[in-house]
Amino acid sequence: MNVKRIGIAAMIGAVALGSPAQADQIKLTGVMRDFKRGDWSGGHPDFQTAGSLGSFGHVLNLVTMDLGSDGKPVYNPTRPSKDTMQSASSFAQWFKDVPGVNASVPFTITLDNEQSEPGGVYTYQNNAFWPIDGQLFGNQGLNKNFHFTYEIKTKFTYSPGQEFTFIGDDDVWVYVNGKRCIDVGGVHPAVTAKFTLFDGKAFVTKEHFVLGGDVKSVSSSMAADMATKWQDLNMPGACPIKAGDRYINMNLNGGHGDTRAVFSNSDKTVTIYAAEQLVSARLTFLDGFTEDVALSGGHSAVLAGSGLHLNKKIVNVLIKSGANTDGQTHSYNGATQINCDLAFFFAERHTTQSNFRIDTSINLNTVQPTVISPLYD
Repeated sequence: MNVKRIGIAAMIGAVALGSPAQADQIKLTGVMRDFKRGDWSGGHPDFQTAGSLGSFGHVLNLVTMDLGSDGKPVYNPTRPSKDTMQSASSFAQWFKDVPGVNASVPFTITLDNEQSEPGGVYTYQNNAFWPIDGQLFGNQGLNKNFHFTYEIKTKFTYSPGQEFTFIGDDDVWVYVNGKRCIDVGGVHPAVTAKFTLFDGKAFVTKEHFVLGGDVKSVSSSMAADMATKWQDLNMPGACPIKAGDRYINMNLNGGHGDTRAVFSNSDKTVTIYAAEQLVSARLTFLDGFTEDVALSGGHSAVLAGSGLHLNKKIVNVLIKSGANTDGQTHSYNGATQINCDLAFFFAERHTTQSNFRIDTSINLNTVQPTVISPLYD
């Protein structure tokens, strides 16, 4: 049985692009495109044709590592021979509106953390993911509409330890800042893929990425360094990064060490962590005033307002550590100033069971940190 499953676990959720993350749900709207089955006259050659064009199965590198200038996946001319795409021109129609070839409609999914406040793991799961049954080109003689693609583009702000997990079929490619971090190509049974963002890098599913080019291997010394940084940042659990794992250097932190901030509303403090030695911090309070705090090294500190700022609620903290003279800003809602793009591309191409799940701790739909918000109570 083929399974489409997408899962997102998010520290912070938001209901609209550009809004501060304040809800226990995330709504993502993308474009659903319907295609005519390729085993019928006038149908698309890449849909319902796996048996004639190529074998079933998970195939790596059907698309290149980088998105094209149009923000779409790029057909890989040196792809493996075992694939089910007819040509570069047929693939170019998957995620673009082409009159007569496909028909499109907006489609929204809602990810929920199953709690009454932000945080935790945000998930979308549907064990019968048939979003356009009877719509657009219709079911074409079948009991379900089995032939469609789904494209979602959104934004998030980077912080260490964020994860994105996908479980399912058929083709799925996920990109961060235009770089492929999940590669689940082909018509196949359920496949699990995941990436973890840490130290400015994307640590990807080892079995899905061949060494070379952007893809590097974690050395023993690097694994030890990651474990130390994980501990210095007070990340939950043991460091998941091991020697031999695969990673892509995304430079998400501008080449500097990661920082974290944990805000406490009850005692009006913020605990900050840094992979490098702490230098200073700037606190921003609910009323918009700021206070600078000099720090003399170490990897953590508990900060609170003093003097005129005593017992004020802290909504932002700018952390400077190591050689990072610009620092990294963290907001109480989980956002940082490090803005990133996430692009998700999915295709259902053959008559199969359809389950769909996403899990993520990425702060999807989050942009610049909020300085003042009446919701911080």
